Amino acid sequence: MLLSAVRFGRIPREIVFAVAKGMYGRSKRCFKLAAVRVMKELNHMYWLRKKRRKQMRILWITRINAASREHGFLYSRLISGLTRANMAVDRKSLCILAETEPASFKCVVDEAKRMMKRETLESARNLSRF
Repeated sequence: MLLSAVRFGRIPREIVFAVAKGMYGRSKRCFKLAAVRVMKELNHMYWLRKKRRKQMRILWITRINAASREHGFLYSRLISGLTRANMAVDRKSLCILAETEPASFKCVVDEAKRMMKRETLESARNLSRF
């Protein structure tokens, strides 16, 4: 069942046909069909942009995990250590750092390790008081 073109509001005819230029069949020539297809396509593009962002984040996390495991450290502990060290580095920057500057990334991992050890020692001291 086709959606009505009126439901989405008035779109200028020229814009609809400009967007529908490469579509098949009557969708590129008939305004009513073209308007529906264009709105569906724009909605689809909107959700794909969101999906692409999620996929890129997953890719960054995977690459950071692989790079941190080369240094004998898990991704979750790396992020936890960086948070405790108050190092505000986003995943995209960490991924680029791991790919292009392995020595700098190793320093970041070492800092996270140091913070995790420090937290472990402090928690052990707090437990020994009981």
